[in-house]
Order: sequence, then structure tokens, then C-alpha cells
Amino acid sequence: MSYQLSNYKDVDAAAAPLVLQYYKYMDQEDFAAASRLLEENHELLKPYIIDMNGINKIEQGLYELWQTASSTQAVVITEDETEPEGNFGQGTEWFAEY
Repeated sequence: MSYQLSNYKDVDAAAAPLVLQYYKYMDQEDFAAASRLLEENHELLKPYIIDMNGINKIEQGLYELWQTASSTQAVVITEDETEPEGNFGQGTEWFAEY
């Protein structure tokens, strides 16, 4: 269960000024200028942008992580501060409502 986004680079000195300018435009709600900046620098910024395929991989990885965690670990919630009765497996967490 490994979802690496190896096609993408962290922002470095080559792209940092453009990324900062993009966020300035977004903060100023100048969406047209932000869009133009992306279009004009598409090839330069392409290695730094995570597309929907990457987002889907992240979402799938989180879902599978949740499935694995929920099948190997239990959570017990009680309505008071008393410890729950029963034989719970290793890794079980107990939360008391206050």
C-alpha cells in the first residue's frame, strides 16, 4: 500500500517566485491574473502541480490506511470515566466522554 507521487517536485528556486506571485494574486482575489500566470508558465510549473490523478491516489491511500487501521485496532467509548468491561485486543483505545 504505497502511493508515491514521484512525478512531482517540491517547489525550488526555479518556481518559487511564480508560486509566490500566484498566491499573491489569489489573496487579492485576482483570479484572472492567477489563471494567466498558470497558463503562461504551464510548462515550467507542470512538474510542481498535483493533478486530479495525484489527488485520487492520495484519497485512495488514505482510504486504505483507514481500512487497515480500523480492522486492526478498536476504539471503545464510554459515557462516564469508568474503564470498559471486556477483553479488548492489543491496540484498543478507550475514550471517556466527560
